[in-house]
Amino acid sequence: MKSLELYSKLIVNIDEYEKKILAAFSKEIKCKKGCDECCILTSVFPVEAYVIYKSAVSENLSLPENFTKDKCVFLYNGQCSIYKSRPIICRTHGYPIFYDGRVDFCPKNFTEIKTMDSGFMLNLDAVNRTIASINIIFVKEVDDPFFRKERISLTELYEYISKTQRVC
Repeated sequence: MKSLELYSKLIVNIDEYEKKILAAFSKEIKCKKGCDECCILTSVFPVEAYVIYKSAVSENLSLPENFTKDKCVFLYNGQCSIYKSRPIICRTHGYPIFYDGRVDFCPKNFTEIKTMDSGFMLNLDAVNRTIASINIIFVKEVDDPFFRKERISLTELYEYISKTQRVC
């Protein structure tokens, strides 16, 4: 599907951004494996849900059996069980972003820095426009009606993956 190719390219660009930030500011980044304070996402674009779904099914992902309502359903012992296929917001959260006319980042990060070159800030508005455009294409391409929605809750996705794994 064309949409999945475009999504893959977007993920590569986001991952390159992350590498650039980590190379320049590794000492300033407090986001590490086990930190799950920002893992409160409740829904994703269908194209992101599809990528998570395909990855979970192909890898026969062991899903956490219990989850709390105030955290992401894919957290298991404080760690992301879908890390390789995590959504864009999870790839960018905590890093310096330009969003809705202002700069934002995790308050635990960049505590010693007074200024930052704008080249290190991700324009999240542009990323959101891109993912929304890719999603429009995806919804037209996908056959499975489960993925033809405006957004998909992670709880619904979790249940859909669980149901699929029981059938396989």
